[in-house]
Amino acid sequence: MALWEISFRSRYDYPFIDLSRQFPETPISMWCLWDKELLQVPTRDPRTLIGLEKGIRKAGHVIEEWVDAGQGRIFLLNCTCDKYRSIWTIEEKHECLDAPPAVYRDGWGYFRMLSLNDGRTRSLFQEMNRMGPTELIRKRELPLNSLPTNIWVHGLFSELTPKQRDAMLQAHRYGYYATPRQIKTENIAKGLGLSRSTYEEHLRKAENRILTALVPYLELYSTATHSAKGLPLPRTETATPTEAS
Repeated sequence: MALWEISFRSRYDYPFIDLSRQFPETPISMWCLWDKELLQVPTRDPRTLIGLEKGIRKAGHVIEEWVDAGQGRIFLLNCTCDKYRSIWTIEEKHECLDAPPAVYRDGWGYFRMLSLNDGRTRSLFQEMNRMGPTELIRKRELPLNSLPTNIWVHGLFSELTPKQRDAMLQAHRYGYYATPRQIKTENIAKGLGLSRSTYEEHLRKAENRILTALVPYLELYSTATHSAKGLPLPRTETATPTEAS
């Protein structure tokens, strides 16, 4: 059994690809999370943000919008997969696994996926080519021990209280975890109407609980990485677009 990693780009009738054509200097990253879509727009230019926000709201229903400290803007949308021909519905049909994020740039959609069946990837490319120009960027065979470990969101965050979740989200949004640090905890606490000690207690408990939940996965990854030392590098195969169709 072989594990294939395929990176490719495609241009077809899809609102976020069209939007990237209008703003070629600003890549749009997208994660599809169950019934939601998370979009990251790495720009702080007011004119660009106004145009992008207008296009995003036209394409889907925006639930929330955040300022991403030092990066730009983040939008949370209701999933648009049923409304448009998204890459996720296409990959699922061909038994391929998405490796997010999808990136829309310069009028193209850039995608990466994993597959255990090379024949299914060929059928996916045939469908994509019928929709619009599709180009293979890279195709390589990976060792099976490189399969990602799934971390379920519930397992990571279920122990957090609403106050602890909010404390960590606010810290990230305002640049507390940036380098160099862009804000102090006392400033975030003041904006939330809390004392510094109360806010810091929520934040530290959130950090400790997330780290505790992550440690088993970190140990697993560390063990796998250590055991893989000395093994030959995986064979890399680069194909032309016609070879993938």
